[in-house]
Amino acid sequence: MKKLLLLSFILLSVIKVSACSCVYETLAYNYQNSEFVGIIKILKVYDENTEQRTYKADIEIEKMYKGTTFKTMNVRGLIGNSYSGACEIDVLPNERYLIFLNKNNNTPSISSCTPKSKLENKPTKAENLWLKNKEKAFTYLNNNTFRFIGLQFSHCYDETQTESRSDLSKISGFKPKQPFAIYKVKIDDTSKIQEITPVTTFGSKDSMIENILKTKMKVFTPTSFWNPNPKEALLFLSYHKENINDPYGEVISCD
Repeated sequence: MKKLLLLSFILLSVIKVSACSCVYETLAYNYQNSEFVGIIKILKVYDENTEQRTYKADIEIEKMYKGTTFKTMNVRGLIGNSYSGACEIDVLPNERYLIFLNKNNNTPSISSCTPKSKLENKPTKAENLWLKNKEKAFTYLNNNTFRFIGLQFSHCYDETQTESRSDLSKISGFKPKQPFAIYKVKIDDTSKIQEITPVTTFGSKDSMIENILKTKMKVFTPTSFWNPNPKEALLFLSYHKENINDPYGEVISCD
């Protein structure tokens, strides 16, 4: 399960820029901004184009959370000989991914910057529990898009953290009623939170969580051409039960 989390949001990887530097976005952001989200299995790879350095992969959709079905995707790179510096990627038959895809020239396409989490080749009990929590978050995002209009999900981090865990993960007696929480925050010029409004909460230790967010955390502010100095953002917090006994794992992360 730890393996799933470490790969996990690599999930939260993901917009390609020059020299194959990938911008890491949040789970919620990736879900909102992807045309397809689901679990796929690679069936075969073929049709290598050495000039364009692409090939094709036929896939099976095991579970679809968002989008429309498809059977083939374009892959950046050469089969068994991909160059990571050019955002290329190797995918192999029988590999499985939780993946966030968009189309390129009307065809689903994958590169090393595509948000994804590589799963075990065969489903496990731990994976099923992990995916069940993700599905709850996806369902909430689907049903509450109106709450997020004009705002972008952002990362936050504990600026006072000196140990392996943030203060959020040190909260004792934490027994959440759901595996995620969402907050709308107003931030100042130093990226510190000045005001916080719960959108949906864990249902456990919520006041303590809000206090830590306001006093300890800074926000990676989302910027754009239209809004170069945003003062509001959304935060998506995830609960990782499997990390309770892991001294280096975050129990509550600000994805």
